[in-house]
Amino acid sequence: AIMRCVSANACRCLPPPTEDYDPEEDEPILDPSWPHLQVVYEFFLRFVVSSEVNAKVAKKYVDQPFCHRLIDMFDSEDPRERDY
Repeated sequence: AIMRCVSANACRCLPPPTEDYDPEEDEPILDPSWPHLQVVYEFFLRFVVSSEVNAKVAKKYVDQPFCHRLIDMFDSEDPRERDY
């Protein structure tokens, strides 16, 4: 259930890129749903680093497809997505 929650919320479709957006010169584009996403990322981080989580069980859910979907979120124009 934990991984379904994280996957459904963090691994989502990103909006199309903004035309002519230059991250070096323009103000960052902030996702209005970030307060919700931050809770999901924090929950996932605590799950991953917890000593109470069985690594063998976690590997069934934190698999290569999940990791690829999570890495895709680095394409977000919101810098907080990458910083977390």
